[in-house]
Amino acid sequence: MKVIGITSGKGGVGKTTVAVNLAVELAKSGKKVVLLDGDLGLSNAQILLNARVQYSYGHVLTGEKTLEDIMVESEFGVTLVPGSSGSSVLSRLSRLQLLGLIHALSSLNDYDFLVVDTAAGISDNVTVLFGACDLKLLLIQNEPSSIADAYATVKVLQQEFNLSDILLTPVQVSSQQEASNIHERINRVTEQFLDLSLRFSTGIRSDRAALESARVGVPAVINSPEGKLAQDITRLAQIVISQEPGEPADSGLKISIGNASN
Repeated sequence: MKVIGITSGKGGVGKTTVAVNLAVELAKSGKKVVLLDGDLGLSNAQILLNARVQYSYGHVLTGEKTLEDIMVESEFGVTLVPGSSGSSVLSRLSRLQLLGLIHALSSLNDYDFLVVDTAAGISDNVTVLFGACDLKLLLIQNEPSSIADAYATVKVLQQEFNLSDILLTPVQVSSQQEASNIHERINRVTEQFLDLSLRFSTGIRSDRAALESARVGVPAVINSPEGKLAQDITRLAQIVISQEPGEPADSGLKISIGNASN
């Protein structure tokens, strides 16, 4: 199972939209996909998947349910592991609790891809989940606060996990050229100050279809397959499928208990 992490330094950039549509596009290509709504305290992936969620990861923590009990099969071919909306407890899990989640997910042998939609920011809920992924997509907007927050995210991740495999993914751009320019600007800064070169995936263009798709509870890659968002997500899925995860010692789900308890 290849583990794909999606995060952003700043909230409101469309991270869940990208995560849900990427998961659905992978499923459309014949892959078996599970989506973890890693924004454990403010989850909303179930809305975009039009999925009825009865239990959350909170029920797993209390021992009331197993991970398999809470998993929901959506009508779009993606299995959802829901978080919980409005749970302050789930929004600040310890690193060991997060490791328990990662360990449980790593035992799901029947899937080709696990897509992890993290929360925004640089809390443990974000860095531990994101650091445990094989491929790491960092979403960024072309505006000052998003750029600053993305740089801060990269800096923290490099300090904690010595990451070198982040794929920068500009979102809500007007063109692929704009996306490439954003990558070049950010990459110059990370190379100069962090000695880290960021790879580029693709740009995700602005598309009014995203809002309409959310309103009707149908992912844009299905509701508006000819739209700009769907086209870019299709390209991103092809990139993800073609990418090879790191060597076993460096790949996802390999964070040690010792590091997690610090």
